[in-house]
Amino acid sequence: MKSLTFNKRIFFVIGAAFFLLTACKITLLSAYDEVTDKVLSDMQQSTTSFFVQYETTPSAPGLKYENQLPFYQGLKISSRTLRIRNNAIEQNKPMITLLDLLDENITLMDSLHRQKPDGLLAPHDVRLLKSAFETQYTAIFKFILALKTRASAK
Repeated sequence: MKSLTFNKRIFFVIGAAFFLLTACKITLLSAYDEVTDKVLSDMQQSTTSFFVQYETTPSAPGLKYENQLPFYQGLKISSRTLRIRNNAIEQNKPMITLLDLLDENITLMDSLHRQKPDGLLAPHDVRLLKSAFETQYTAIFKFILALKTRASAK
C-alpha cells in the first residue's frame, strides 16, 4: 500500500511540472546556461543507466540499495548544486521549480528503494519510476532547448 501512495506522489509531481510548463505564460526568462544543460545531461544518462541495469539484471546484488548509495548521493549532489547555481541566475523561477521537482523525485525514489526488505526495486516500481523520470527529464530538456533556441536567435 505504501508503494501505491509513493507512485501517486511521483505522478502528481510530474503532473505539476507539466502544468507549470503548459499553463503559465512565461514572458521573462533567464538566459540559456550551458553548465545546467551539461550537468542535467549527465544526470539523465546516470539515471537511464540505473534503469537499464535493473531491466537487464533485476536481481543483481550490485543493484541492492546499499550498493546504490553513491548513485543516489551523486544525483542529489548534482541536483542541489544546480539548484544553487540556478537560484543565482535572474528570472529563472521556472528552472528552479523544475529542479526542485526533480530533487523531490530523486528523494522519493531513494526512499522507496531504501524501504525494500531485500534491497531491490520490484519490476513494476522500475517501470513506473523509469517512465516518471523520462517524462521529467524530457520536460526539462524541452525547456532548456527553448532557452538555447531563443539565445541563438538573438
